[in-house]
Amino acid sequence: MKKKLFDNNQIRFDLIKAMLTHVPFDGWTWESMEQGAKDIGFEKKKTPSSRIKIFKGLFKNGSIDFIDFFSEMIDLEVKKKYELIESKPERIPEKIKKIILIRLNLCEKYKEAVRSSISLTAIPKNTKTSFNILYRTCNSMWRMAGDKSTDFSFYTRRMSLAAVYTSTLLFWLNDKSNDNVETEFFLDRRLNDISKISSLKKPFSEFKKYTNNFDLIKNNIKIKSVFSFLRKINNIKNSSIS
Repeated sequence: MKKKLFDNNQIRFDLIKAMLTHVPFDGWTWESMEQGAKDIGFEKKKTPSSRIKIFKGLFKNGSIDFIDFFSEMIDLEVKKKYELIESKPERIPEKIKKIILIRLNLCEKYKEAVRSSISLTAIPKNTKTSFNILYRTCNSMWRMAGDKSTDFSFYTRRMSLAAVYTSTLLFWLNDKSNDNVETEFFLDRRLNDISKISSLKKPFSEFKKYTNNFDLIKNNIKIKSVFSFLRKINNIKNSSIS
């Protein structure tokens, strides 16, 4: 059973990677997946309608699942890249900065695909999945940076990083500078900008339970999407990344 799950996940990653060249033109759609599947010869003896049935079995929620597996694929690639660095930064902010820049560099060739994913993850019905995607990425970053916290700071650190990462991501999407140097300057400012999160204690205490009681959280912190929540976080001038 575990081997089958692993095999299915590898198939998902292969299909997502293949469809990425088509996403800028056809969006995160079944058409993009079909074109990508043709590129790699996936089930080439089957008819398009038969392949679509296979795709829908692998990605039951359609476009948001595509984005979910794309993000997870990048998470894994970031971890591999970071582990290969022989001389890693010593300070936490420098580690976080390095990890974020690795992720953005990996996404550079998929920039238009990332841009088109933003509007889909911001749709209210996708809020829970969007939170899961963002949480997984931020948790992975903190683990790479050596965080072993299990107390309240576990959550505050991840949501502080979520604010830094998402604001940097949005800046990066519009950065025209050579080698994204302006994005790096922006990231430096964001990492230096934040260190206080006391005003978010109530939302964060609720956030710990969001996977089991998400509707309650939406009511308590008055959010319609993951981005409306992050806008609240980005109003803070200090952070727990230190």
